[in-house]
Amino acid sequence: MKRRSFLTAAAAGAGTLAVAPGRLALGAVPEGRPFANLPLKVACSYGWLKDCLPEGSSPLDIFKLAAEWGFPAVENLGAGEDKDNYSQFVEATNATGVKWTCISGAGRITQGEMLDVSQHDRLEEQCKTAMEQAKGLGCNCIIGLTGETSSKRTLTYDKCAQNVITFLRRIKGILEENGILMVLETLNQLQDHHNFWLATTDQAQLIIQAVDSPNIKQLFDVYHQQITEGNLIRNLCNNIDGIGHIHIGDNPGRKQPGTGEINYPNVFKALAETNYDGYVAVECGYTDTAEGAIRDLLKCFEGWA
Repeated sequence: MKRRSFLTAAAAGAGTLAVAPGRLALGAVPEGRPFANLPLKVACSYGWLKDCLPEGSSPLDIFKLAAEWGFPAVENLGAGEDKDNYSQFVEATNATGVKWTCISGAGRITQGEMLDVSQHDRLEEQCKTAMEQAKGLGCNCIIGLTGETSSKRTLTYDKCAQNVITFLRRIKGILEENGILMVLETLNQLQDHHNFWLATTDQAQLIIQAVDSPNIKQLFDVYHQQITEGNLIRNLCNNIDGIGHIHIGDNPGRKQPGTGEINYPNVFKALAETNYDGYVAVECGYTDTAEGAIRDLLKCFEGWA
């Protein structure tokens, strides 16, 4: 009996098995590692996989489950900074072949950061540290966050753009030398991050073009961009050469695809017709159980993939 089937049978036999909220004994994983056979490299949330397993499961257990589903990679942006589990993370990916998509890099969602030249020295060191963490995990992608503007708006838009470009030009050489990609995330200002500076696809692509490095691209978060600008398929496909990583989540609610207004089957189909070879990574919550959310995600590929 497969380990997943055994868990289900054991739960049924126990009758009164206590399960933490959001955690249910996992049913049998479909045969054939279904996510391995898709036209896109879909990466699962580490948190989703963890919530499919009993409390106290190890990173290796979590990565073995990812492998059973056929996920080529796992998304956990804090993996590089998790000192308690870092060595286990390295062991898990080495043992299973399941990769890490990307981790936190330079900049955070707070005031200043790349927008403030006085913080550039600190951010360069942050970037170097993140690169070493990524390489240790066998990961080649880190996130760049431009930062938030002050509520007093003391810097003009043009000055903010100039400062961001100055910082990215400063670090592009070390990214290229180390074979690390930095992806600049665009966040919505209407619902979640009112003062965050980098918000639109056009804005991100202009910054990327000005920096002119193959190792600096955009992180296109479908949830955020649906709120900010819509026009998802056109914005994705027309700028695909400047996009290095994609996050997915539905709107409203930021739960699994299929729970909101975004037509994810059409988005995925259009994306599969481009030359995009990066990951499409889950970065959202789920409505009921993590296993149900994984199955809902798989449904977005039914009938065409």
